[in-house]
Amino acid sequence: MAFYSPRTLLPTRTTRLRFLAHTRHIVGVMLPLGATVGFLVALALFALDRFEPWIQQVGWRTRLSLLLPAAGLFLTTAWLRLTGLGEVALQRDLDLARTDPYQAFPFLRSLGKVVGCALTIGFGGSAGTEGPGKWFGAAMGLQYHRVLRTSANYLGAVRRLARPPLVMARAGAASALAAVFRAPLSGALMAAEHRGHLAAESLIPCLVSAASGYVVFSGVMGYEPLLPLPSGMPTLRPRELFWALGLGLLCGLAATLYLKLRQALGALMGRSPLLWRGLAAGIGLSVLAMPGNLLFHDLPVTQGGGLELVRVLLQGGTLPGHATAYLALKLAATALTFAGGGIGGLWMPSLTMGCALGTAYDGFLHLGTQGYLTLVGGAAMAGATNESLLVPVVFLAETTGQAALVVPALVATTVSYVVVREGN
Repeated sequence: MAFYSPRTLLPTRTTRLRFLAHTRHIVGVMLPLGATVGFLVALALFALDRFEPWIQQVGWRTRLSLLLPAAGLFLTTAWLRLTGLGEVALQRDLDLARTDPYQAFPFLRSLGKVVGCALTIGFGGSAGTEGPGKWFGAAMGLQYHRVLRTSANYLGAVRRLARPPLVMARAGAASALAAVFRAPLSGALMAAEHRGHLAAESLIPCLVSAASGYVVFSGVMGYEPLLPLPSGMPTLRPRELFWALGLGLLCGLAATLYLKLRQALGALMGRSPLLWRGLAAGIGLSVLAMPGNLLFHDLPVTQGGGLELVRVLLQGGTLPGHATAYLALKLAATALTFAGGGIGGLWMPSLTMGCALGTAYDGFLHLGTQGYLTLVGGAAMAGATNESLLVPVVFLAETTGQAALVVPALVATTVSYVVVREGN
């Protein structure tokens, strides 16, 4: 039997130095970075929340509300052409950031992309605010890295605070995503994960920055959860797992359809100049917005990320035929938005599509699980279209506060992920 003296149980000098280094990084860099980004994101969302209704009021006063998506996508592509940004894709920038973060997220060009996102989303394009959040947060993280690198030339102690630029970019994005989704853990994991792989070296900075950003953002905007649920959610039973298998398969097929439709539309419209592509796709978006305005009591089925539509679905009472129509309209509008040059995030639109599919699935089979399979479908669709297994499940539990959703959501997300992966 081995005996240890108290001295041998004390941390070594190397361990203490590493702990102090991590503490310096957390207190000196990640906490201020997250707080700054969280505050700025709160201001940006506050402005966007007022910009969208103002645009809609202008549309109603001029009786041109149905043309707003067409105007928005045309303005987006005009802005991209005027600023020299050209065709923009968030996933392409994320891939580039792994080798050259500064080339992927230059500050002024990233702000230009954020403006393009605001035009796309504010006028009714089908895209989510997590896209501009990633661009802005990553650019802010690199600005912090640039300041630290410059300061290190004059202050030797600052060298100890430096982190690799990719880590700083991910930490900035984590704080922005935590604010957008009101979910610090999901924001951190979403920023640290890339194409299904979790970057371990970025996890601690992302977690600290996300927590700081969330606290500051919530202090400004409030602590209301992103997806408030109705009371009386069903308890987890074996049959829910069986239903989740079938729903995951359907979500995988729907996600595959979306990806192929977006690819086909992109190839077709890519033959035209960017400006005319935006105009053509915008006209298509205006046509797709008509059912929501004329048949579904002005419900924004195709516009924005779809959070308002998800909340309607969670309230219950949606007919399965209507839910299927929501799915078809949102799927087509999202594919057309991105194929036509619109920019923004894909997470919320794909979550909305999955929620519509889950509602239709529940309604057609008369399962009577109000809100349960709606959210499971949302997680499965988001995971399939964004190449992620862990984040959708954590996102669902964190934004709803329902831990019972984790198991069926994990089953459905795994099935849908595998279907899309094998189908491409």
